[in-house]
Order: sequence, then C-alpha cells, then structure tokens
Amino acid sequence: MIQRIQSVWLLLAALVLSLMFYFDIYKFDTVPATTLGIGNDFIAIVLVTLSMVLSLVTLFRYKNRKSQISFSWLNILVCLALQAWLFVAINNAQPDTGAVKGHYWIGTFLPLLTLVLLFMAKAGIRKDEKLVKSLDRLR
Repeated sequence: MIQRIQSVWLLLAALVLSLMFYFDIYKFDTVPATTLGIGNDFIAIVLVTLSMVLSLVTLFRYKNRKSQISFSWLNILVCLALQAWLFVAINNAQPDTGAVKGHYWIGTFLPLLTLVLLFMAKAGIRKDEKLVKSLDRLR
C-alpha cells in the first residue's frame, strides 16, 4: 500500500490539511494584531475534516482503483469548496468600511497545496489503472 507513490501523496494531503487547525487564514493590520482562523468556523472545520477523512479513505481503498479515482474527485471538489468558503469567511470578517487592511496568511494557501497533492495522487492512480489494463491485455 505505502510503496505506491499515490499513497504518499494522499497521506501528505491529509497532513497538510491538518495544518489548517494550527495556521491562521488572515491577519488584520490593526494595532492589536487580530487574526482569523478556522477555529470557530463550523463549515470550515467540517470541510477540512471531510477532506482529511476522504484522503485517508482513498488511501486505504488501494485494492479498488476505480473507487480511489471517484474519492479523489470528490476530495478535489471538497477542497475547492473549502477554498471558496475561506474567501467568503475572510470577506465577511472584514468591516464594511474597508479601512482595516490585512493580508492572507499560510492557512489560506494550504487547500491549494492539497489540491496539487490530490491531482498528483489521481495521476498515480490512473497510471496504475492503465498498467493493470495493459497487463490484462497480455494475458
């Protein structure tokens, strides 16, 4: 199971998403430095947890490559939804006046890194599927 490269990518995707609980997603440039994290955002917590669980479920479905591809696509959609929700949460947290500025922090970019890892895992799964199909043709 772990000797396949897509297993490494899926495990890394789950680990990178677990970092969302430790890093903030936005820092406001106010005198008392205020930060925005996912600690009290229920939807973000659910999406991060769902994506982590999907990565681990996909990892342990190594005998069924077709379901691995399906779970990978579902996980990619969840990560995209998470990224969109983070931008909505940041936009809602900013005051309407626009006087308070800030900058995106590490947590905002972790779902994008996870997307890259998931696409790499999906490519590895697809490569294994093609290899098995070519070997079946030879038999």
